[in-house]
Amino acid sequence: MTLSEAIESGQGALATAPPLAPGLRGGLRPPRRLIVSVPVLLATLAIPLSGCGESKQEQAKKSVCSTRSDIKSRITTLQTLTPSIATLPQIKTEVTAIVDDLKKIEGEQGNLEPARKQQVQKATQTFQQQVTSVLSNLTSSLSLSGAESQLQSAVRQLGTSYAQALGPIECN
Repeated sequence: MTLSEAIESGQGALATAPPLAPGLRGGLRPPRRLIVSVPVLLATLAIPLSGCGESKQEQAKKSVCSTRSDIKSRITTLQTLTPSIATLPQIKTEVTAIVDDLKKIEGEQGNLEPARKQQVQKATQTFQQQVTSVLSNLTSSLSLSGAESQLQSAVRQLGTSYAQALGPIECN
């Protein structure tokens, strides 16, 4: 039997469905239990979804860790440069980026949890002082004859300063 034959003969699911309740014009009314349970279901689903956003502390932590990683990669770049391939603008770009990264970390410190904020402040301040010292020593005593050794020494000092000051900041 085809669907059209079943409908014409009054057999099948449509024919055996209960009649509509009196007063319902043109459609079925959902049971009251269903009407009450929909808002409850939506509220239940909304609770876990409300926790999906990150707090300012988590965002600041990620930003500090990302910036710290950028500083490390810039120091690594400086360490791979040799005076024969390094250019002054390239060195200046890397050093300027490190200084900018330190400013970015300082900007995020206010959003960190207190213990982490204190650790990051101390590390940033220490590293900043060491960077300033290295750069002033490098520029004040730079001569053509000693440029290579002074540059290599300055970059080694930056690497050591990073490891001592920013390295201990936990980022996972």
